[in-house]
Amino acid sequence: MRQWNYLQASFPPDDLDEASGILWSLGTNGIEEDSLRSDRLQIKAYFDPLQDLQALCHDFKAQCRSAGISLFRCTARIQTERDWFRKWRQQLEPFSIGRRFRIVAIERAAHPDASVRAKHNRAAGQSRIPIFIEPGMAFGTGTHETTQLCLEALERHVKPGTTCLDIGTGSGILAIAAAKLGARRVVACDTDPIAIEIAVQNGAENGCAAQVEWILGDIDKTPALRPECLVANLAVELIEQEFSKFALRLKNGATMILSGLLTRQAGRIERLGRRSRLRLVRRATKGEWTCLLYVRPKPGRLSP
Repeated sequence: MRQWNYLQASFPPDDLDEASGILWSLGTNGIEEDSLRSDRLQIKAYFDPLQDLQALCHDFKAQCRSAGISLFRCTARIQTERDWFRKWRQQLEPFSIGRRFRIVAIERAAHPDASVRAKHNRAAGQSRIPIFIEPGMAFGTGTHETTQLCLEALERHVKPGTTCLDIGTGSGILAIAAAKLGARRVVACDTDPIAIEIAVQNGAENGCAAQVEWILGDIDKTPALRPECLVANLAVELIEQEFSKFALRLKNGATMILSGLLTRQAGRIERLGRRSRLRLVRRATKGEWTCLLYVRPKPGRLSP
């Protein structure tokens, strides 16, 4: 049974960008955010179990003091995969996203058989594509607005025969969605070995093993694929860092879907987009989150 270490901290929402930067510099694997009230934001920053959580907590507090961030609270906590999954599974009933998807939570230990899957397929209806997900401490269960925005964008832009690149795949939900939409080849990568292990298992549960290639590492570790669709649901700092690499990978006419962005952060990415050859074609929002859709123009087509 795995365990996951995390820091739980609360501070004013205006300090989120700077606090997140500190946490990424300390080596966090991911940050969850939750608005407690208008003047207070709570985050959970997850770390590898081998890291010294108490030392991380001490360093984070010290760097926040130096940066003038008003920490209301910061504690070091440990959560087991079993407890985390049980809570998630109890709270999550099958639900629909966009026009075509239906997310179904599974517990791998239960080994749902064909009759159970058939039941969910019928419940989804002919117009819904079921995605069976057991997150196992990897990010991407379909409940978060950023994942939903990406799924809604994928159903618009992934056509049968499309090639797709999923950066920071987490639980594999976006790669699986692309495969189920008919993509002929999907490459999905993540720097977290636990996430890749879980994504591989989720891909097998969804019958997508032949369509998805799972890669441990960042975009530099992936095959030299020029995808027709690239999706990255990441923290704004990572998107800023890798934006030019993402853009260079796209073939002419390809779409790039970027999410994981608080609406107030989206301008940082849009500034990068204006300096590139890409054209911003859609800005979608859900709650406090924004998803940006870019297209690499085909030769002879100028960006407006």
